[in-house]
Amino acid sequence: MNRRDLLLNEMGISQWVLTKPQVLKGDAQIRLNESVKLIVVCEEDYQTSRLFSDILLALGLQKSHYQWLNAEQSQRLVFAHSPIIWLIQAEEQAVKIAKKFANSTAWQDLTNSKHKRQLWQQMETYSNHLREDRD
Repeated sequence: MNRRDLLLNEMGISQWVLTKPQVLKGDAQIRLNESVKLIVVCEEDYQTSRLFSDILLALGLQKSHYQWLNAEQSQRLVFAHSPIIWLIQAEEQAVKIAKKFANSTAWQDLTNSKHKRQLWQQMETYSNHLREDRD
């Protein structure tokens, strides 16, 4: 018996099997369900905030229609459809995540009426996109 087998035996584990062997081959991708229409990339978790609830309501989305990820997780995203990606990151990091779409507005900046108005205007454009996908 080698050292690993002895340690496993001491823990009462006689055999172990990898549940996701593809991860060892570099496949650590996060695959999104087709029902996900919005991806939010943010280091802090504001999913339960009143503002985010209002955003979901305005977009006509349910909890199963969005995915909240941090920056590291967003790098492993794989999807075949066209969800909206909302990056709530510093501009440098947002550009690293997606060259085409960068939102440098911090969550705290959304208390500013100017930034909040810009957010709602952007959401109006995207809400039409989401409604078309549901039809």
